[in-house]
Amino acid sequence: MENNNQSIFETNTRRGIGAGIISFNEDKTKITYACSRDYTTGFKNPEERVRASYFCELVLDYDYPKEQIDFEVLVPRRTPEDRADIVVYEDKELKTPYLVVETKKDGITDAEFKQAIEQAFGNANSLRAKLASVVAGTTKTSFNIAGFKPSERAKNVISDIPKKYGKTPKYRFIKGEADKELKTVSREELIKSLEKAHDSVWQGGKLAPTTAFDEVSKLLFCKLKDEKITLKGKPYLFQIGTHELPDEVYKRVNSIYQKAKKEDAEVFKDDIKLDPKIVYNVVEHLQGLSINKIDLDTKGIAFEIFMTDFFKGKMGQFFTPRPIIQFCVKMMKPERGELVLDPACGSGGFLLNALDYIREYADNNYDE
Repeated sequence: MENNNQSIFETNTRRGIGAGIISFNEDKTKITYACSRDYTTGFKNPEERVRASYFCELVLDYDYPKEQIDFEVLVPRRTPEDRADIVVYEDKELKTPYLVVETKKDGITDAEFKQAIEQAFGNANSLRAKLASVVAGTTKTSFNIAGFKPSERAKNVISDIPKKYGKTPKYRFIKGEADKELKTVSREELIKSLEKAHDSVWQGGKLAPTTAFDEVSKLLFCKLKDEKITLKGKPYLFQIGTHELPDEVYKRVNSIYQKAKKEDAEVFKDDIKLDPKIVYNVVEHLQGLSINKIDLDTKGIAFEIFMTDFFKGKMGQFFTPRPIIQFCVKMMKPERGELVLDPACGSGGFLLNALDYIREYADNNYDE
């Protein structure tokens, strides 16, 4: 299991330093990219962390030659003047743009993400590039620009950019395939992703906080269930495939939920009550994360911080400090076969820690 305190950005940056494609000055205030030229810029802007991370992925994971990548490329025919964050070229002479990338800091709103998509499209069309990608932290969306009308923003979504000018994959995430597996993330990245999902569902106050939270919970359940039930070698259901529209993504996610309703009608009484486009946005934010593989403590703290931000004060919900929960569970010493009840469970801290206590005991005292 990956180190959950290490963010995806930090992991990629470390890999980039090891591969010699990025370097920093002594106090890490400036970064130098070994691309088609040595390009140096400030590293204090949170957007630069995202750009550095994605550059490392382009070279190390997607096999694009660093000599055919440039930064801050002046875009022709744009008023006011604009520069593309990253451009990957098809040729060594840097004459034929292939992929235009727009990078933004993590945690931007859906409206800001849409603006970034428009910026990427404008730049890609002006540069006559085939593909465009928008990367805002852990949220990534890519488009096939060639062969579609300049106004198209739905049918031309692709699951991921191809490896080294190859064929676009139907799905980005496939269980058990190392380079296509979901990523475990840091606590901060998980909180950011949960916040983005909630903001998509809340729609700036269109839904009551409790309603929004209920709907997010349903989609999180689908995400967690999908991670567990998907067979090795098969694509995950909770993701956006190449040229898939919101209705198709919604149907697939809803199929997970409807199956759960049939299996346990007492728990799952209500249907998902969200527009397919909203579900699509949530999938966009969460699809690349492996929530099940994040350890319980990291996950628990992340969920509590996320829930406290939205519910403390508004809902009158307060959370028992984690050390007190752990102390109570150890004192209680729950055993296999016993029933553990918490009538005021809130975020389920006591129940989860009781479960974790039993699991740890079983691991230490029994064979598999």
